[in-house]
Amino acid sequence: MTNARSGKASLSAINRRRFLGAAGAGVAGGALSAMLDTRQAPAQLKGTTLRILQWSHFIPAYDTWYDKFAVDWGEKNGVKVRVDHIPHLEIPARMAAEYAAGAGHDIIYNGSSILTRLYFKSLVDLTDVGDAAAKKYGGWIPAAKSLVEVEGRWYGLPIFYILAPMLYRKDLFDANNLKYPDTWELARVAARTLKPKGHPTGIALSQCNDANLFWRSMFWSFGGTEATPSGDQPTIDSKELREFLKFAKAIFEEGMTPEVFSWDDASDNRYLASGIACWVHDAISAYRTTEDTNPPIFQNTFLALEPQGLPGKRVSAAAPNVWMIWKFSKSQQAAKEFLTHLIDNDLEGMVQSRGYNMPYLNDRYKKPMPVIGSDPKLQILQDFPKIVAFYGYPGPSTTPIQEIVNTFVFPDMVTKFCRGQGLEEAIKWGVGEYQRIYAKRKGSL
Repeated sequence: MTNARSGKASLSAINRRRFLGAAGAGVAGGALSAMLDTRQAPAQLKGTTLRILQWSHFIPAYDTWYDKFAVDWGEKNGVKVRVDHIPHLEIPARMAAEYAAGAGHDIIYNGSSILTRLYFKSLVDLTDVGDAAAKKYGGWIPAAKSLVEVEGRWYGLPIFYILAPMLYRKDLFDANNLKYPDTWELARVAARTLKPKGHPTGIALSQCNDANLFWRSMFWSFGGTEATPSGDQPTIDSKELREFLKFAKAIFEEGMTPEVFSWDDASDNRYLASGIACWVHDAISAYRTTEDTNPPIFQNTFLALEPQGLPGKRVSAAAPNVWMIWKFSKSQQAAKEFLTHLIDNDLEGMVQSRGYNMPYLNDRYKKPMPVIGSDPKLQILQDFPKIVAFYGYPGPSTTPIQEIVNTFVFPDMVTKFCRGQGLEEAIKWGVGEYQRIYAKRKGSL
């Protein structure tokens, strides 16, 4: 994933201790139905102010559209709207700070790191908005509720998620008689073959969202799971974990270079666009970056499904995006109405993101979908929803999982092994962190 405006925050910009401390304190501590049906904002909105905290989108054109979309809605309904953008890795710390202060934005966005369960007691119940959208648009895809549902109520609204297909250089594959990368083993063979010819691959082995997502995709496709279906216990300590880690180290040693230890979420985009990479596993922002900056390489860049790990096993860890409303907000009604309007226009958001934003509502998957349905290379993305999973798979995104994600336990375990730590030693550390966090969060799943 990349942001052409370099909206990436280094981890040094995130006060992780502050996040964990405030977040830990956070877990301790149907009036709109007619309006939603008629789509007319109530008169009480006039004269109110709505502040929205938003990430800096990986496709900058989307932010341009979104900001105008929000202001236009505000002008139409007599609401003064202000949208603030910050790098996505800074959002957990900002959310912790606003929780601690009991003041800040009305609507707060979570990207990839979803914190609904951590803060739900301080968030507005949005079940009425979610139910109305489900009724209107054919229901939500099954994985959506795992992100926002706590004790049967919705405390966030999933507007879009981000897919990560395999993006590969067909010209290099063809010139070297390599097969389409339909399995992780074929992707490994390609990387092993092309690295000596100056075209390695790369998946970040660092503390960034890409590492959290893409190594999990591989692990899950090898049959691994992160937690029980109910989410009450971790299941990471398994034969599948050991087989995955051995494969991960092999693909690193055979097909990557040590620079992946310092990669951020933009590095693989630059790698593909530079013409170096033989393949990357990434969101289509890498496709768009290459299209915009290196047209000859773009002409030979193609997409594939999530590779199979075990025969027939494809599970793709997608990056979720969720919007929430603080209980301390004095503009809760305006916030709910705006988010309803945003859901109603999610397909336009997909267009403005150049096909990057994938919707959660079933009726949005009628083919051809906007943008991706008309691009022959991107049409394969329309077949991803049935293999999409989110953090905690096959269980929900529980409070322990949210802390595990935000402290990068899983990619850190992979990194330790790839850097030379013994297999069982790396596993002992990783499993220990899962167990420690689950024990600490017992009773707050």
